[in-house]
Parts: sequence; structure tokens; C-alpha cells
Amino acid sequence: MWINAEPVNGALVSLAIGLIIGLERGWQVRQLGDNQRIAGMRTYGLIGLLGGVCALLLPTLGAWLALLGLLTVVTGCGLSVWLAQRWQGEFGLTSSVAMVLTYLLGLMSVLQSPSEAVACAVLAALLMGLKGKIQQGMLFLSEMEFHATLRFLLISLVLLPVLPDTEMGPLNAFNPFKIWLMVVVIAGISFCGHFAVRLLGTRSGLVLTSMLAGLASSTALTLQFARLNKEQGGLERLLATGILLAGATMWLRLLALVLIIHGELALRLAVPLLLLAAIVYGFAFWFWRQREEMPDGPVQPETRNPLDLATAIKFGLLLALIGFMATLLQSKVGNSGVYLLSLVSGITDVDAITLSLSQLSHKELALEVAARAILLAGLVNSLVKGLLALVIGGRRLGLRVMLPYLLSILLILPLIWPGN
Repeated sequence: MWINAEPVNGALVSLAIGLIIGLERGWQVRQLGDNQRIAGMRTYGLIGLLGGVCALLLPTLGAWLALLGLLTVVTGCGLSVWLAQRWQGEFGLTSSVAMVLTYLLGLMSVLQSPSEAVACAVLAALLMGLKGKIQQGMLFLSEMEFHATLRFLLISLVLLPVLPDTEMGPLNAFNPFKIWLMVVVIAGISFCGHFAVRLLGTRSGLVLTSMLAGLASSTALTLQFARLNKEQGGLERLLATGILLAGATMWLRLLALVLIIHGELALRLAVPLLLLAAIVYGFAFWFWRQREEMPDGPVQPETRNPLDLATAIKFGLLLALIGFMATLLQSKVGNSGVYLLSLVSGITDVDAITLSLSQLSHKELALEVAARAILLAGLVNSLVKGLLALVIGGRRLGLRVMLPYLLSILLILPLIWPGN
């Protein structure tokens, strides 16, 4: 007599699901006595198997059996909550929810997809196992960072999906979905840079701090270090190292942004952007070797909140305006208009023009023109940072920052406009 392997496999998968979740729950209560444990690995295994058996019997006994099984599990959950409060003086719903989930995943493993049910079980066990890390994270977040996280979820998971993904407006230059997608991309990079600086900056020193700050705002770090040199003095080589590291990281950030939007354009920009980063990194390493002694306190750049909703909206408007102006100038005066727009935009911000031109290069803007314009914006932005270091931080700091930027510009210009 042959046994149908499919029902047997379904029952085994449902049992495995219970054991996976039960492993995590059992580990959490491993130090409690036998008479204090509400449910362990065996109990969860049986709950998962109960779900699988109910699913196997559905064709014969009807859907009421699955509801009866769910009612049984819910009743057991209520009993476990009461016992936990009586024995341990604690009130928590995690184990109760885990029991119901185990039963439902047991049903799912037989009725729908076993692999997806097992994946959900693993994810549930992982989430429950991260309880301590999640609690530490809640204590780690400041009020500003907590609200910034909520705003990031708002702009990425709520607003973005409902925006229309079609060209509209004058010259068909506006695509709400793509414009806001760029807002999410740049906000996400700044978000990661902000927390990376906070987590690793003071522990890992100026080198890592400056490189991570370059992901958020190399201009902000330049201003911070220039003011620090003006107040303290005698730290020119050390602070120049940090400014140059952030400036070099900016080139890598631009390459990553372009790569996200347009891979072919990123290939055209890879050599000049990597060369610019290598030159500036080289000078930073040279100054680091000749640095002064580290000050008593850590040099920690201030990073602004990158996820303020008003800032995100302003950035989106700036992207839309630059995209429209680039389209208009391209149609009216040709490539020279795009280059002029890049020169002006690079004075204040390089990310917006980079994202706008990367988008336009998918349509009417030639790749060569887009690449040159992005490089021009970045070079102007580097010169502005050099001037800030010179004017605010003094001549000794300014020259150490400005000379590497000028040298990198002279070396890169032949790649931008090669002689004919």
C-alpha cells in the first residue's frame, strides 16, 4: 500500500515551522524552571502540526475544523497570558501572537506555499530574537531621529506609491513619481550617513567620521571644521585631512547616485569621478601622515537632520525646477544652457543637478553632455568648499584644501573637454 507523499510532506513542514518558532521562544525562557515555562519548543511544534493536520482534514471535515483549531489556540493563548502574569508577574503578548502565527503558518504550509510559510516562520523567529537590539535601538534614538524615521517612512512608503508615474506639465518635463523617488534616494543616503556618523564617528576617529560625513554633506563638514580651526588653531593638517576625505567621498556618492538612475551614464563618469576621488584621497593621506597630535576631545562633525519633511519638499521642488530649466535650456539654446545651469547649481548643491541630469539622459539629453554637466557642477562645488575653508578657516587651512581641489580640476579638464 503506497502512502501519498504530499500530505506527509505538508505535515512535516508544519511541524518544522512550529519547531523553528519554538526554538526561539524556548531559548528566551531557557533559564526558567519547568513549572514556570508556559510553552516551549515542543508546544510550538505541536501547534504548527495542529495547523497542518487541520488543513489536511479540511476537504473531509470542512472549514469549521480550521476555525475550531484557531479557537483552541486562542484559548490556550489566553490561558498562557494569565499564567505568565500569575507566575512571573509579567504581561506580554509576544508568545500569544507567536502561537496564533504558528498555527496559521501550519495551515498555510499545506494549503498554499510551504516555502513561503517556512520563510515567514524564520522571519518571525528572527524578529522575536532581536528583542534586546530593538529595545536598545529605541533608547538610542533621540526624539529628532525618531520623528525623522517616521518622516522617512512617510515619504518612501506612503507618498511615493500613490504618485503618478507619467510625464506631465510644460515640455513634459515633470514626472511626479521619478522626482519624489529621487527625494527618497537622497534622503536615504543622508539618513544612513547621519546614523553612521553618530554610531562610529567618535569611536573610529576623524578618518571614518569624515568619510561617513561625506555621504551626508561634505559642505556642512567643511563649514564645521573651518569654524573649529578658527576657534582653536594649530589643527590645519588634521582638519584639512577631514575636509578632503569628505570631499573625495562626495565624488563616490555622485557616482553611486548616477549608477542608481542610469548605468550607462555611470560608466562614462566612472573614470573621471574615481580619478578625482583618488587625487583628493591621496592629498588627505599625505596630510594625515604629517598631522598634528589629536586634540583631547573627539573631532565630531555636526550633521543636520536630513529628513525634515519641509527640507524634503524643498529638495523635490528644486529637482523639478532644475529638470524643467535643463529641458527648457536644452531646447532653446542647446548644450551651453545645460552647462550654465550646472555651473550655477553647483554653487549651492550638487546632488539635485546630478539626479536631474541623470534622469534627462534617458530622454533627449546626450550622455556626453550630461556627464560633462555633472562634472562641472561637482568641480564648482569643490571650489566653493575650498573658498569656505580659506575665508572662514584661515589661509593655512584654506590653502591645504584649495590646492588639491585646483590640481584635481586641472588634471580632469582634459578628460571633460579633450582637445580636437
